Amino acid sequence: MAGSMVLVVRFWAAASLCVNAFPSFRTRVPNGFRVTCPTGTEGCLPGNTSAGQPDSICNGIGHRTCAGATLPLNPFGQALQKYNYTWTRELCEEDSDGDGLTNGEELGDPCCLWEDYDTPSTYTGTFAASHPGVPNVASGYVRPACATTAPASKAAKMNAFNPWEEQRQAEMFIDSYQIPAARTTYVDFAVNFPDESMDIFHVVFAEVILRSPAYLHHFIIKGCTKKWPDDKVGKVISRAESRSLNYCDTTFGGWAPGAPIVSMPSWLGRPVGGAARIVAFQIQAHFNNPSRVPCQISNDGFRIHYTPTLRNETATVFASTTLSLNPAMGVPAGKKRFFLTRSCQLDVKDDLGQPAKFHVATVNYHAHLLGREMYSELKQGSQTMDFGSSSIWHFDDQYNQNLLSMDVTLQTGDHIQTTCVFNSLDRTETVHFGGATTDEMCWATFVGWPGNVRANCSGHLWMGELSDDEPGLGLALRHKENASGFVWDGSDFNTGGNMLGGSMRTIACVDFPQAQGWCPSIIVAMKANASVDCNTDLRDYNPILDGQTILTICCSQACSAVCPGHTLCPASTTSTTPLDESLCRAQTTSTGSSGLSGQTTTRGASSLPVSDCYGAQLAASVALLLVVLIGDL
Repeated sequence: MAGSMVLVVRFWAAASLCVNAFPSFRTRVPNGFRVTCPTGTEGCLPGNTSAGQPDSICNGIGHRTCAGATLPLNPFGQALQKYNYTWTRELCEEDSDGDGLTNGEELGDPCCLWEDYDTPSTYTGTFAASHPGVPNVASGYVRPACATTAPASKAAKMNAFNPWEEQRQAEMFIDSYQIPAARTTYVDFAVNFPDESMDIFHVVFAEVILRSPAYLHHFIIKGCTKKWPDDKVGKVISRAESRSLNYCDTTFGGWAPGAPIVSMPSWLGRPVGGAARIVAFQIQAHFNNPSRVPCQISNDGFRIHYTPTLRNETATVFASTTLSLNPAMGVPAGKKRFFLTRSCQLDVKDDLGQPAKFHVATVNYHAHLLGREMYSELKQGSQTMDFGSSSIWHFDDQYNQNLLSMDVTLQTGDHIQTTCVFNSLDRTETVHFGGATTDEMCWATFVGWPGNVRANCSGHLWMGELSDDEPGLGLALRHKENASGFVWDGSDFNTGGNMLGGSMRTIACVDFPQAQGWCPSIIVAMKANASVDCNTDLRDYNPILDGQTILTICCSQACSAVCPGHTLCPASTTSTTPLDESLCRAQTTSTGSSGLSGQTTTRGASSLPVSDCYGAQLAASVALLLVVLIGDL
């Protein structure tokens, strides 16, 4: 019908953006990892009694079932949401389930003295916590003296200014970037740090300003030594421009759902400014648009809370693994607990190359949609300890885990075993390691101090499979490297280095996104060398391509140029009609400009957010509509 249109509309309920089975919520209430599963409740899991858990634990204490991710929320979950996911006195003193005991009495904090990451008293740490969202029989409960329930030690405050510090904040934005109608897009943007009043500042906290939650997958922020030209601020820059116009090689921070960009305790600061060789930033953004919705605009950005009042210590970062890109490495389909593990032998030195010590503050894990469990195990001499593991991990909750209460100092000779566990039961093909949301990664990043110390890892990576009830800790003793079919030497952090054993050869015709830049030169080489054909292993071209052929990474280009008619090539190619970008420009014009400048700065008191939902809180006030216009306009 002339003039008609069909609206394809997708809604996200307001609650769905923030109401999830986020594992980090358990750190925000006392004994969140030690709640006994009520009799007859669904989703109970066996507890780790050696770690002080009951025989049966409830992980989703705010949800309809103990498995979590089930709605509606139970009365305690509704109360936790009402108090912004924070253990306030009001939440503590409330009796959410109406059984005669307050939430604090049920969780072992009857006098409401505990706060996030406090070391609990003996009373709280050994208390048999009951479920605050399911009525329990309260008979026989005797309230203890408050002195016996006070935390043994208070946790360091994170992401807060000290009373004597001058408070400033700066905001930097992407300037009205049109998100491509493509599944995966990697693109870089230039922004300048706007404050030039001093040579150095300390960053207290940095957070995302999320304006396109349906499309922005994550970003990494690199610090740059020179300011960008005004016409580049907020705009797309190429890696070539980055090299020719600037020098952006310092990782400042990164964001993924659930994670702040920078998170500091009260004595630690992340340096920025001319003396820190960071006066501008390069935002390396990853957009995910699997439905290929056109005309979507990004004005996303980030906010830095900082002070000219320098703190006593400067932060630094090291990673035990940052496996990101290897088309010869993957998670096989149909696996419940497939693991990748990295042996990390530490070498810790200061800037002068002398032996040093690294004090650990936080750990953050990163994977994509198949990630389910994350483990780090530290061995110092004959002692082995859990080093910030997450036996339940979600992509949407990539929080920084506070390790300060462990009081760990790393030095040369220490060993960290880091493991990512993946669930691919709903996949029908191998999921490779790469940059797309539907690919996988395995990262573990530690923040600590002092700033002049560097910790480096050496060691192999290998893969295998865990049984259903097998613990993730101690894995390297049960699944030894020499028994694995897939081993890499770890010489390259991003790719895993050279493959030492096994093969993960795939037989599907695939366009591996991060390999497309290599494809034309491989095809030219094939045409010039009669001994190279469509079935040739590409290891000699690049070691990380071990087990791959031109068809398993460059399907479309190879089938068109050198392998037409091959059995792996699709029978036909579906063409797509290019988007008329004038329609997007007209839409942008009609809705008005964003009104956002490349960066702003303010001074004075700064109200730091207490919710990890970030921009989702704003989005939760309305239904989010993604509208695709189809038909005659």
